[in-house]
Amino acid sequence: MGYARKIFFQLVLFCCLQPLIVCAQDWKPVPGNIMTKWAADVTPENVWKEYPRPQMVRKDWLNLNGLWDFAISSDITNQPTKQYNKKILVPFCVESALSGIKETIRGNQQLHYRRFFSVPTNWTGKQLLLHFEAVDYETKLWIDGKFVGEHKGGYDHFQFNIAPFLNNNLTHEISLLVWDPTNEGSQPIGKQSLPEIRNRTKYTATSGIWQTVWLEPVNNESIESIQIIPNVDESAISLSIQQLESSLKNQVRIQVYEKGKEIVSITHALENTIKIKIPQPKLWSPEKPFLYDLKLSVIKDGKIVDVLTSYFGMRKISMARDAAGFMRILLNNKPIYQLGPLDQGYWPDGILTPASDQALKYDIEYLKSIGANMDRMHMKVQPERWYYHCDQLGILVWQDMVSPTKFSDSLNSKKMLPVELEHEKMLEQLYSHPSIIQWVLFNESWGQYDTERLTAEIKKKDPSRLITNASGWNDMQVGDIRDFHDYTICPAIAMVPKTYQRAMVLGEAGGIDLLIKEHLWSPNLAPNVKTDWSIDFKKGSVNSVSEFEEKYNYLFNNILLLKNHGLNAVVYTQISDVEDEISGWMTYDRKISKLPTSQFAAIHKKFYEPLLQGKYIIPISTDQPQQWNYRFSEPVIDWYKTNDLQNFLKGVGPFSMPDVNNSTTNTKLNQSVLFLQKDFQLNSIPLKLSVLAVNNGIADIYINGVYVMQLINFLKKDSEVKISEAFIPEKAMKLLRVGENKVSIKFKFNVNGIPINYVDFGMKAY
Repeated sequence: MGYARKIFFQLVLFCCLQPLIVCAQDWKPVPGNIMTKWAADVTPENVWKEYPRPQMVRKDWLNLNGLWDFAISSDITNQPTKQYNKKILVPFCVESALSGIKETIRGNQQLHYRRFFSVPTNWTGKQLLLHFEAVDYETKLWIDGKFVGEHKGGYDHFQFNIAPFLNNNLTHEISLLVWDPTNEGSQPIGKQSLPEIRNRTKYTATSGIWQTVWLEPVNNESIESIQIIPNVDESAISLSIQQLESSLKNQVRIQVYEKGKEIVSITHALENTIKIKIPQPKLWSPEKPFLYDLKLSVIKDGKIVDVLTSYFGMRKISMARDAAGFMRILLNNKPIYQLGPLDQGYWPDGILTPASDQALKYDIEYLKSIGANMDRMHMKVQPERWYYHCDQLGILVWQDMVSPTKFSDSLNSKKMLPVELEHEKMLEQLYSHPSIIQWVLFNESWGQYDTERLTAEIKKKDPSRLITNASGWNDMQVGDIRDFHDYTICPAIAMVPKTYQRAMVLGEAGGIDLLIKEHLWSPNLAPNVKTDWSIDFKKGSVNSVSEFEEKYNYLFNNILLLKNHGLNAVVYTQISDVEDEISGWMTYDRKISKLPTSQFAAIHKKFYEPLLQGKYIIPISTDQPQQWNYRFSEPVIDWYKTNDLQNFLKGVGPFSMPDVNNSTTNTKLNQSVLFLQKDFQLNSIPLKLSVLAVNNGIADIYINGVYVMQLINFLKKDSEVKISEAFIPEKAMKLLRVGENKVSIKFKFNVNGIPINYVDFGMKAY
């Protein structure tokens, strides 16, 4: 480049960048809500500079994050505006504080973005891919005034080859037009909501660019995508490679590295799938998340035309029965119990976008510090660097598909097709991450349709992972996992025969609310539910850290008992508070852990240990039929305090309607209420005593004439028979005496009016 031309280029570049430099000095987050500690370090110059695609890394790229020209228009057009009156900090959404805008966007508005850039001289003659990691929802792109294309989808990444649209200037213009209807549309939105329908479980919407924007030069024969499928049993990986422009003559050199040492090097015809043997493979697990490095070089006519690096983990996820007959989830052919949070992926300062990569990584480091080994990414797709950190640090991931608007029953399959396309793109783009072991198709019937078909299609596309057809309820009895949501302090799962084909998990549980002042999204927030824990065993609020510790310990001790009945995993709601939902392990700003991390870790450690073995005081009749005193109507007031059994009948459990769960009916049920009473003997007072309830309703339990606890064994829209086992509270242990004791139980129908159809009960000493 000549001296004069060089000076001209520098002057043009300075003129283009000068407005951004001036605005960078004036830019600041919009105040009003709490912020994370990482927000203070964000500047237009340093915002999200990390390479955004860790599993396909090339040397040359240009980060386009920073301040962009911006405008909001109230008229729907098909052309970019010429009047930009704001600056926005990309990649933060319009609604966030870190964007510098923090405004609500509706379906009758459009967002206009503009940015200038220059192409490095050594990129001349190459294709130029303009990447958008995520833009919500409908994006239209112009380069130098020429329309390039459009994309629909709020959670998948996409790109355009913009080389054919560049003019001859040294600087070029990106113009972007974005439309996002949020709740007013039928597109996938997860937990996003507009203010008028926002509540404690729906949060601020995200509109426009919300992940990194970047530019990449590639040759025509470059690799477009790769998928890596490990095969632990055969000590191999299958490598599927797609090219931008395929050629049968091209070859690929594949090099595998173990801690920097090359262990495999082969040159192969560039076919769609290549199988590679891995000598003495080191397996990936949460305890030892070993990753191999991978280098791919495309060779055309003896010349290297594309080089990229990647990585992979050798791991296998499967299922098999244990000695008791329950279906267990296996990692690398060994049973693994999983414990982790429901993770909404929300942040007070960036909404769906954390302030920095350090903030993103912090959540995963926090999980490791408290003894979690799993994360359920809930109705959101994270930036790909989040999955990279999970791969590196060793966190198993359950990835939700992003649901459309809740209660979308009127939508038919044709209108829902964009949802399926977005789910398919998500699956393809996240396919190679070893941390992801499970797909969750639907959550609690949100936008649920064609469940059986969609479950089968996902399983066909990815047979290497497990799939949940519906988390919570509306289970269609397909897929690998039976998932329950139970927010009582004594959760329940299905009472299943030993021939049951799926693995059982608690996909949501816990959710104990603890309000921490000075760390609230809404400073004047009041607790959601005031709970008298002495009589109420539902989800509720606690008033202090000590009370949180007490109830949290009690909850997890009860969850431990469910492992004996087939439980494989538990998802606690949730990793952090989110806006006005205050049930997190830590506060929304990530500044306070509600218990010390070491204390959480000590509680969680017990979940991975061998099953607790108790001794039956009263066996459940399913295993060993027991005789009970019973009635179908309440005999007298305070009936549980008397020893008068003249109005009771005698019958052998279990009690059920005919043909329920294909079980044997020893005593028939014919009412919506059942009263049971039985004496039991104690030769000594045990350290702990548990009660087991098998039913599809509510059980009020009394010991020696005193109310002890309530077990709620039902789910919404679900009459399935459940089993719960829970320790009686410490104060109830004082009711026990050596010698003869009495237990009384009232079983009743659930709040949805579904009558009880099966009843069994037992007690165990530990």
